Amino acid sequence: MLDRRFAGRVFDKTLLAELPATVDPCGERGEFHTFVTDGPMFAEPIDVLVGEVVERDGFVFADLISPARP
Repeated sequence: MLDRRFAGRVFDKTLLAELPATVDPCGERGEFHTFVTDGPMFAEPIDVLVGEVVERDGFVFADLISPARP
């Protein structure tokens, strides 16, 4: 339901403003999935980098990569 340009983006006001009117902003109809990287229940944020964006069987996926830690 979404163009591949949405894959791997931060879920913010800009993304919400760009969602087509036919897309549920909560993704409740299966339009997209999210990965939470920070919040009050986290001891510290999870660092991730967005990797390759690929399409398989009509679905688009963005790899999330953990950066190397010292």
